[in-house]
Amino acid sequence: MKSLFLTVVLSFSASSILAETIKSKIHEVEPDMILLENGRVVFMDGEAKSLVDAKSLNVDDWVEIKVDDRNSLESIQSMEAPEVSGPEEVEKSINYTPTNLSSQDQAVSIFSKMRRNYQNQSQCYNRAHIWAYEEFNRSGLQSIKLFMFFTRKYIRNYRYHWWFHVTPMTYVAGVPKTLDRRYTRGPLNIKTWTDVFIYSKRACPTVSKYTDYSQNQTVEDCFLIPVSMYYWQPRDILRNEQTGAEKTSFIRSEVNWAYDEAF
Repeated sequence: MKSLFLTVVLSFSASSILAETIKSKIHEVEPDMILLENGRVVFMDGEAKSLVDAKSLNVDDWVEIKVDDRNSLESIQSMEAPEVSGPEEVEKSINYTPTNLSSQDQAVSIFSKMRRNYQNQSQCYNRAHIWAYEEFNRSGLQSIKLFMFFTRKYIRNYRYHWWFHVTPMTYVAGVPKTLDRRYTRGPLNIKTWTDVFIYSKRACPTVSKYTDYSQNQTVEDCFLIPVSMYYWQPRDILRNEQTGAEKTSFIRSEVNWAYDEAF
């Protein structure tokens, strides 16, 4: 992997007691923020902004970033891409049809069995992938992944630390119910779930394409994109739009990665 820049690039202030180190691939770079593939938003304030602007931050490069307690950039350096454990093989390819449960009690029972021994610093897409994978193996539930994307307008207005969140979801008598085992206490209607994260309480329009979100950053606070349980990260949604490639099964290397990172 090419060097992003010098090994230790920037160090703007004395390390904060609450400083956090994040390792991730770069998803996108804005004038005042870096969006990481793992969902985090890193804000570039003051000296950090002026210095990083002079450097080359490349999409898909891996970086190690230290942020303070306000999620402001303190330091950044390039790193080698981690190795992905396990072969790139397909697991349990099936005809996917979202499950429609007959009662709320069934949804509650499924929710209560979802493991809670996740790592505190785990990312939502890894937790959601394992919850969906394990429940499919346990009960045959063919769940949905519901991605919620926060717009740049919302991120800046609330200095929000994430640009997306995702949870498994199922239907109960035709009504969608989210299964977010970390942030909620049971299956919820979609609007109740989004209100946990959207401080303005504005509804998140549901769209079908990634560009419906990425090209509309100033009007809404958020967008929802429902996909099959096989989708792991936002890049899968974008790839589907760009190439028509539909994920039709769990990928062993992605499942292995999600286990390693989340549990």
